[in-house]
Amino acid sequence: MEVAKQWIKKGYPITKVLEILEINRSTYYYQQNGKVKEKTVGGGRPTPGYSLTITGEKVPDEQIQEWLSEFVMGEGFAYGYRKLTIQLRRDHQLVISKKKSVSIM
Repeated sequence: MEVAKQWIKKGYPITKVLEILEINRSTYYYQQNGKVKEKTVGGGRPTPGYSLTITGEKVPDEQIQEWLSEFVMGEGFAYGYRKLTIQLRRDHQLVISKKKSVSIM
């Protein structure tokens, strides 16, 4: 885009410069008008660091991570996130989503 601006400042026609550089006119004018903004990462809400059991007790993520490693190391089988989540729900009565178990792993 900077190359195009230099050639246009020298007096060459905008359409010819953009055609040679294979830049769409709409792209050039869109960036000229300053509508391009830096992308920022949406923070989202912070993770609480715990999950709840069915009875409402808080269980820290570190404990859940320990349970997950016991499942994987103890059985000797390769478990996926879905199966591990089901195991957490059955064995420890956790209210936990598949996404949460993936992020803890």
